Amino acid sequence: MTFRRATGWVVVGLVVTLASAEALVRVSGLLEFPLFAVDDEIGYIPRPHQHGCFLIERCWVFNDRSMATATDWNPALHSNILLIGNSIVMGGGHFDQRERIAALLQDRLGPIYSVWPIAANGWTNVNEAVYLERHPEVLQNTQTFVWEFMTGGLSQPTPWAGEYVWPSKRPKWASWYALRRFVLPRFIDFNTSELPPQGAIRPLYLAGFEAKLAEISRATARSNPGIILLYPNRAQLLTAHEGKEWLPERQELERLSGQYELTLLDLAKRPEWKESLYREDIHPTVEGNRVLAALLSAAIKDSLR
Repeated sequence: MTFRRATGWVVVGLVVTLASAEALVRVSGLLEFPLFAVDDEIGYIPRPHQHGCFLIERCWVFNDRSMATATDWNPALHSNILLIGNSIVMGGGHFDQRERIAALLQDRLGPIYSVWPIAANGWTNVNEAVYLERHPEVLQNTQTFVWEFMTGGLSQPTPWAGEYVWPSKRPKWASWYALRRFVLPRFIDFNTSELPPQGAIRPLYLAGFEAKLAEISRATARSNPGIILLYPNRAQLLTAHEGKEWLPERQELERLSGQYELTLLDLAKRPEWKESLYREDIHPTVEGNRVLAALLSAAIKDSLR
């Protein structure tokens, strides 16, 4: 075989390999992830009116208000419950839509309520407050709410971290994108963390959070208008079990809950919440989602009495 012919076969082999890799990645559903709109104020937010099935089996959907539910926003349907948070609420690509907290909570509460999840992976309470600022029609039509809080939630908004963390468009080269996003970060630190930032409370963001708590509490027109869910990571849960304080922001949150007659639901104090319910250091397993939905359902029913 001549050198020219051998080179030709190598080129053909590379083309076939690349084409096969492209087809495999696309058929596998590895690129069926949500897309995000990006701006300087909110950072990033799931685009409305989209759905897909990551890896074929893990389906997801966002409605006309970028909420992770198939039902478009309609406040006249039932009593409205806002479920506000980050990846704990949204669930990410590890769960099917039916296994996410909002869907499990909806099943438990039944058809007389509508659960509206407002969440994105990595958001802090600052990003979430911007969402409520942009959608007063959502805030003003609320009967009760659950607002998740994690350590560092009032330190800063989470900025957009680029196409390999929260993509805004479908990649043209599927196999390279899959390699760069899902494989190479296991070996090279590209700083592609989807976790929210950490840090102390900043007065500006505390004031914004309090303003939204005041607005949403007034909108419900009830005493005991909602719940702040205190969510510990695994290490913080173990700290709490040792009898130590795990939440630096507790004093401010207790002040706010007292002022607006809110319920503080501290998972670290609930015997049902165990170390085994974490998938890794932060996020719950499917069983953890079920336990969390049961706890929230009971707390919501108590607040609505």
